[in-house]
Amino acid sequence: MDLRTLSVEEVLQIHEYLVQNFARSDNPLEPPGVRSMGLLSSAVGRQFTSIKDHLKYPDALSNAATLVYGLCNDHPFHNGNKRTALVSMLVHLDKNKLVLRRTRDKELFDLILAVAMHSIALTPIPRRTMRVDHPGSATSDDEVRAIRRWLQTRAERIRRGERQITYRQLRGILERHGYTLENPKGNYIDIVKFEEVKRGLFKKRTEYQEKHIGKIGYPGDGEVVPLKELKHARRLCRLTEEDGVDSDSFYEQVDAVDSFINKYRTVLRRLANR
Repeated sequence: MDLRTLSVEEVLQIHEYLVQNFARSDNPLEPPGVRSMGLLSSAVGRQFTSIKDHLKYPDALSNAATLVYGLCNDHPFHNGNKRTALVSMLVHLDKNKLVLRRTRDKELFDLILAVAMHSIALTPIPRRTMRVDHPGSATSDDEVRAIRRWLQTRAERIRRGERQITYRQLRGILERHGYTLENPKGNYIDIVKFEEVKRGLFKKRTEYQEKHIGKIGYPGDGEVVPLKELKHARRLCRLTEEDGVDSDSFYEQVDAVDSFINKYRTVLRRLANR
Protein backbone atom coordinates (compact mmCIF):
# COMPACT_ATOMS: atom_id res chain seq x y z
CA MET A 1 0.00 0.00 0.00
CA ASP A 2 1.29 3.46 -0.92
CA LEU A 3 1.89 5.67 2.08
CA ARG A 4 -0.33 8.75 2.23
CA THR A 5 0.84 11.74 4.23
CA LEU A 6 -0.57 15.09 5.39
CA SER A 7 0.51 18.40 3.93
CA VAL A 8 1.04 21.66 5.79
CA GLU A 9 -2.14 22.97 4.16
CA GLU A 10 -4.16 20.01 5.43
CA VAL A 11 -2.88 20.43 8.98
CA LEU A 12 -3.84 24.12 8.77
CA GLN A 13 -7.33 23.06 7.65
CA ILE A 14 -7.58 20.73 10.64
CA HIS A 15 -6.47 23.48 13.02
CA GLU A 16 -8.99 25.94 11.60
CA TYR A 17 -11.75 23.34 11.87
CA LEU A 18 -10.89 22.82 15.54
CA VAL A 19 -10.81 26.57 16.17
CA GLN A 20 -14.38 26.79 14.89
CA ASN A 21 -15.46 23.54 16.55
CA PHE A 22 -14.30 24.63 20.02
CA ALA A 23 -15.21 28.32 19.66
CA ARG A 24 -18.26 28.04 21.92
CA SER A 25 -16.86 25.42 24.28
CA ASP A 26 -15.39 25.89 27.75
CA ASN A 27 -11.92 25.39 26.26
CA PRO A 28 -11.63 27.39 23.00
CA LEU A 29 -8.40 27.57 21.02
CA GLU A 30 -7.43 31.11 21.99
CA PRO A 31 -5.47 32.70 20.56
CA PRO A 32 -5.87 30.69 17.35
CA GLY A 33 -3.51 30.47 14.41
CA VAL A 34 0.09 29.65 13.56
CA ARG A 35 2.86 30.76 15.91
CA SER A 36 5.66 29.71 13.56
CA MET A 37 5.36 28.45 9.97
CA GLY A 38 8.92 27.21 10.28
CA LEU A 39 8.01 24.99 13.23
CA LEU A 40 4.86 23.80 11.46
CA SER A 41 6.80 22.89 8.33
CA SER A 42 9.39 21.11 10.46
CA ALA A 43 6.73 19.11 12.33
CA VAL A 44 4.92 18.08 9.15
CA GLY A 45 8.24 17.45 7.41
CA ARG A 46 9.05 14.67 9.89
CA GLN A 47 6.87 12.43 7.71
CA PHE A 48 9.38 12.80 4.88
CA THR A 49 12.62 12.31 6.82
CA SER A 50 14.92 10.10 4.73
CA ILE A 51 18.05 8.08 5.34
CA LYS A 52 19.97 7.40 2.13
CA ASP A 53 16.91 7.86 -0.09
CA HIS A 54 14.74 5.67 2.14
CA LEU A 55 12.00 7.04 4.35
CA LYS A 56 12.83 6.79 8.03
CA TYR A 57 9.14 6.22 8.78
CA PRO A 58 7.95 4.18 5.78
CA ASP A 59 4.78 2.60 7.15
CA ALA A 60 1.51 4.31 8.03
CA LEU A 61 1.76 3.72 11.78
CA SER A 62 5.30 5.04 12.26
CA ASN A 63 4.55 7.93 9.91
CA ALA A 64 1.44 8.90 11.88
CA ALA A 65 3.46 8.51 15.08
CA THR A 66 6.20 10.91 14.00
CA LEU A 67 3.59 13.42 12.80
CA VAL A 68 1.72 13.50 16.11
CA TYR A 69 5.03 13.71 17.98
CA GLY A 70 6.20 16.70 15.91
CA LEU A 71 2.94 18.65 16.02
CA CYS A 72 2.52 18.08 19.74
CA ASN A 73 6.05 18.97 20.80
CA ASP A 74 7.17 21.60 18.27
CA HIS A 75 4.28 23.88 19.35
CA PRO A 76 3.73 25.47 15.92
CA PHE A 77 0.35 26.96 16.93
CA HIS A 78 -0.43 29.58 19.54
CA ASN A 79 -2.93 27.19 21.14
CA GLY A 80 -4.44 23.80 20.46
CA ASN A 81 -1.21 22.00 19.56
CA LYS A 82 -2.22 18.78 21.31
CA ARG A 83 -5.70 18.78 19.80
CA THR A 84 -4.39 19.54 16.32
CA ALA A 85 -1.76 16.81 16.68
CA LEU A 86 -4.32 14.25 17.85
CA VAL A 87 -6.83 14.94 15.07
CA SER A 88 -4.04 15.05 12.47
CA MET A 89 -2.99 11.58 13.61
CA LEU A 90 -6.58 10.28 13.23
CA VAL A 91 -6.85 11.86 9.78
CA HIS A 92 -3.48 10.41 8.75
CA LEU A 93 -4.65 6.92 9.73
CA ASP A 94 -7.93 7.45 7.87
CA LYS A 95 -6.09 8.49 4.71
CA ASN A 96 -4.20 5.21 4.94
CA LYS A 97 -7.46 3.25 5.46
CA LEU A 98 -6.76 2.56 9.11
CA VAL A 99 -8.96 3.22 12.14
CA LEU A 100 -8.53 2.82 15.89
CA ARG A 101 -10.86 0.24 17.45
CA ARG A 102 -11.39 -0.65 21.10
CA THR A 103 -10.20 2.87 21.95
CA ARG A 104 -12.15 5.55 23.81
CA ASP A 105 -11.58 9.28 23.83
CA LYS A 106 -10.02 9.21 27.34
CA GLU A 107 -7.35 6.79 26.11
CA LEU A 108 -6.55 9.17 23.27
CA PHE A 109 -6.28 12.09 25.69
CA ASP A 110 -3.98 10.01 27.93
CA LEU A 111 -1.84 9.21 24.89
CA ILE A 112 -1.46 12.82 23.79
CA LEU A 113 -0.65 13.97 27.34
CA ALA A 114 2.00 11.26 27.57
CA VAL A 115 3.48 12.46 24.27
CA ALA A 116 3.48 16.06 25.48
CA MET A 117 5.06 15.10 28.81
CA HIS A 118 7.67 12.87 27.11
CA SER A 119 6.59 9.94 29.28
CA ILE A 120 5.22 7.77 26.47
CA ALA A 121 8.44 5.73 26.10
CA LEU A 122 8.50 4.98 29.83
CA THR A 123 5.11 3.22 29.79
CA PRO A 124 4.93 -0.53 29.07
CA ILE A 125 3.01 -1.29 25.87
CA PRO A 126 0.23 -2.29 25.52
CA ARG A 127 -1.60 -0.55 28.36
CA ARG A 128 -5.02 1.03 28.49
CA THR A 129 -3.83 4.09 30.41
CA MET A 130 -0.76 6.27 30.32
CA ARG A 131 1.24 7.81 33.13
CA VAL A 132 1.96 11.44 32.45
CA ASP A 133 3.43 12.59 35.76
CA HIS A 134 7.03 11.43 35.31
CA PRO A 135 8.68 13.04 32.28
CA GLY A 136 11.63 11.00 31.07
CA SER A 137 14.81 11.40 29.11
CA ALA A 138 14.03 9.05 26.22
CA THR A 139 15.11 10.11 22.73
CA SER A 140 12.61 11.26 20.12
CA ASP A 141 13.15 7.98 18.26
CA ASP A 142 12.25 6.05 21.42
CA GLU A 143 9.09 8.08 21.82
CA VAL A 144 8.01 7.71 18.19
CA ARG A 145 8.52 3.95 18.44
CA ALA A 146 6.41 3.89 21.62
CA ILE A 147 3.62 5.83 19.90
CA ARG A 148 3.76 3.38 17.00
CA ARG A 149 3.45 0.40 19.37
CA TRP A 150 0.46 2.06 21.03
CA LEU A 151 -1.18 2.51 17.63
CA GLN A 152 -0.30 -1.02 16.55
CA THR A 153 -2.33 -2.55 19.39
CA ARG A 154 -5.46 -0.68 18.22
CA ALA A 155 -5.25 0.17 14.52
CA GLU A 156 -7.14 -1.99 12.05
CA ARG A 157 -7.77 -1.70 8.35
CA ILE A 158 -11.07 -0.18 7.27
CA ARG A 159 -13.03 -2.56 5.08
CA ARG A 160 -15.48 -1.01 2.69
CA GLY A 161 -18.05 -2.44 0.32
CA GLU A 162 -21.16 -4.57 0.68
CA ARG A 163 -21.40 -8.36 0.74
CA GLN A 164 -23.85 -10.70 -0.90
CA ILE A 165 -26.46 -11.73 1.67
CA THR A 166 -30.09 -12.82 1.69
CA TYR A 167 -32.95 -10.93 3.33
CA ARG A 168 -32.99 -13.58 6.06
CA GLN A 169 -29.34 -12.83 6.81
CA LEU A 170 -30.02 -9.09 6.68
CA ARG A 171 -32.74 -9.49 9.30
CA GLY A 172 -30.25 -11.20 11.63
CA ILE A 173 -27.63 -8.51 11.06
CA LEU A 174 -30.10 -5.72 11.71
CA GLU A 175 -31.32 -7.41 14.89
CA ARG A 176 -27.76 -7.34 16.26
CA HIS A 177 -27.84 -3.58 15.76
CA GLY A 178 -31.26 -3.07 17.36
CA TYR A 179 -33.40 -3.13 14.21
CA THR A 180 -35.41 -5.77 12.35
CA LEU A 181 -37.55 -6.37 9.27
CA GLU A 182 -41.30 -6.53 9.84
CA ASN A 183 -44.67 -6.24 8.08
CA PRO A 184 -43.99 -7.41 4.50
CA LYS A 185 -46.53 -5.91 2.14
CA GLY A 186 -46.46 -6.21 -1.62
CA ASN A 187 -42.86 -5.90 -2.74
CA TYR A 188 -41.69 -3.96 0.33
CA ILE A 189 -40.88 -4.62 3.98
CA ASP A 190 -40.56 -2.21 6.91
CA ILE A 191 -37.38 -1.57 8.88
CA VAL A 192 -38.36 -1.05 12.50
CA LYS A 193 -36.57 -0.36 15.75
CA PHE A 194 -37.79 -1.41 19.16
CA GLU A 195 -37.19 1.34 21.71
CA GLU A 196 -37.39 1.01 25.48
CA VAL A 197 -40.26 2.84 27.18
CA LYS A 198 -40.64 3.11 30.95
CA ARG A 199 -44.19 2.56 32.22
CA GLY A 200 -45.94 2.69 35.56
CA LEU A 201 -46.17 5.24 38.33
CA PHE A 202 -42.47 5.00 39.19
CA LYS A 203 -41.46 3.90 35.69
CA LYS A 204 -40.24 0.55 36.92
CA ARG A 205 -41.79 -1.48 34.11
CA THR A 206 -39.91 -1.60 30.81
CA GLU A 207 -41.83 -2.08 27.61
CA TYR A 208 -40.80 -1.78 24.00
CA GLN A 209 -42.49 0.20 21.30
CA GLU A 210 -42.01 -0.21 17.60
CA LYS A 211 -40.60 2.76 15.69
CA HIS A 212 -40.91 2.78 11.92
CA ILE A 213 -37.58 3.67 10.28
CA GLY A 214 -38.36 3.18 6.60
CA LYS A 215 -38.88 0.47 4.01
CA ILE A 216 -36.88 -1.43 1.43
CA GLY A 217 -37.75 -3.63 -1.52
CA TYR A 218 -38.54 -7.20 -0.51
CA PRO A 219 -39.02 -10.19 -2.86
CA GLY A 220 -38.73 -12.83 -0.10
CA ASP A 221 -36.52 -14.04 2.77
CA GLY A 222 -34.43 -16.38 0.63
CA GLU A 223 -33.64 -13.83 -2.06
CA VAL A 224 -30.35 -11.94 -2.30
CA VAL A 225 -30.57 -8.31 -1.20
CA PRO A 226 -29.70 -5.98 -4.12
CA LEU A 227 -26.73 -3.67 -3.51
CA LYS A 228 -28.95 -0.59 -3.78
CA GLU A 229 -31.30 -1.89 -1.06
CA LEU A 230 -28.40 -2.84 1.24
CA LYS A 231 -26.96 0.65 1.06
CA HIS A 232 -30.39 2.17 1.56
CA ALA A 233 -31.03 0.01 4.65
CA ARG A 234 -27.70 1.01 6.20
CA ARG A 235 -28.36 4.69 5.58
CA LEU A 236 -31.86 4.46 7.07
CA CYS A 237 -30.47 2.80 10.22
CA ARG A 238 -27.41 5.06 10.40
CA LEU A 239 -25.14 2.04 10.15
CA THR A 240 -22.72 3.39 7.53
CA GLU A 241 -19.00 4.07 7.81
CA GLU A 242 -19.81 7.76 8.29
CA ASP A 243 -21.73 6.69 11.41
CA GLY A 244 -18.74 4.70 12.70
CA VAL A 245 -19.97 1.34 11.37
CA ASP A 246 -17.72 0.06 8.59
CA SER A 247 -18.33 -3.22 6.77
CA ASP A 248 -16.62 -5.35 9.43
CA SER A 249 -18.68 -3.71 12.17
CA PHE A 250 -21.90 -4.15 10.22
CA TYR A 251 -21.47 -7.73 9.01
CA GLU A 252 -19.21 -9.40 11.56
CA GLN A 253 -20.02 -7.92 14.99
CA VAL A 254 -16.72 -6.06 15.16
CA ASP A 255 -16.82 -3.13 17.59
CA ALA A 256 -18.07 0.09 16.04
CA VAL A 257 -15.64 3.01 16.01
CA ASP A 258 -15.84 5.30 19.04
CA SER A 259 -17.96 8.38 18.28
CA PHE A 260 -15.12 10.82 19.10
CA ILE A 261 -12.69 9.06 16.77
CA ASN A 262 -15.30 8.77 14.04
CA LYS A 263 -16.14 12.46 14.26
CA TYR A 264 -12.59 13.67 13.84
CA ARG A 265 -10.97 11.06 11.58
CA THR A 266 -13.11 12.20 8.64
CA VAL A 267 -12.53 15.95 9.02
CA LEU A 268 -10.80 16.47 5.68
CA ARG A 269 -13.27 14.26 3.81
CA ARG A 270 -16.17 16.26 5.20
CA LEU A 271 -14.50 19.61 4.48
CA ALA A 272 -13.85 18.52 0.89
CA ASN A 273 -17.56 17.80 0.38
CA ARG A 274 -18.76 21.22 1.58
